[in-house]
Amino acid sequence: MRILVTGGAGFIGSNLVDALLARGDTVRVLDDLSTGHAENLPADADLVVGSVADPDVVMGAMDGIDAVFHEGAR
Repeated sequence: MRILVTGGAGFIGSNLVDALLARGDTVRVLDDLSTGHAENLPADADLVVGSVADPDVVMGAMDGIDAVFHEGAR
């Protein structure tokens, strides 16, 4: 599956990304990096830097995605 993980560069999100990649999914991460870090992500995860509050960014990140795990929050 092609999965989007919002907040995927944070602690919980990045562990979820690792698990999804390990089971063979393609993973895209949407994160504004305000509390998460790009270094938390493996190289085979696609990182989109932006806010879940920006509809245009979310629509772009959703392109071709089958499922979403929403972990982005403040």
